[in-house]
Amino acid sequence: MGDMREFTTVACRFDDVPERLVAAFGGADTILPLRVRLGDLRIERDVDVHLTPRSGYPGYRLVDISWKPQGGGPYPSFAGTLSIAEDAVGWSRIEIYGKYRPPFGIAGAAFDAAIGQRIAHGTAIELLAEIKRLLLSGSGHSSSNVGPSDVVEPVAGP
Repeated sequence: MGDMREFTTVACRFDDVPERLVAAFGGADTILPLRVRLGDLRIERDVDVHLTPRSGYPGYRLVDISWKPQGGGPYPSFAGTLSIAEDAVGWSRIEIYGKYRPPFGIAGAAFDAAIGQRIAHGTAIELLAEIKRLLLSGSGHSSSNVGPSDVVEPVAGP
């Protein structure tokens, strides 16, 4: 398993973020089409995303998040936490952290070293970009062509 941590900031009031996420995801499992670029290679895959709100503490909201590739295949799955914090007046910081599991069990270690880790991190960045688009639009899935590199600040992993 590999560790992953990425974040973005969005011009959305902290108190509005949970309600907009519930409106966008309907409080249930959602299928999101995610696109990840690895150099000249573009990987497109629908992923089943599951969000479960949990107790936070003042100034932070926590949501358990997991995803797995729809239909399986050589793609990592993920389980972790989405944390939402007030960044500045009218802005929120959304961070995703947790562990991804490479496909193919023990044999997946070589796959993970070659490409799987980049797919997992690219998926997290794209998911944060989609969340940001959803929050900026108010609710519902966005069809914006804004790429993740335009809206998400990668954080170096451990």
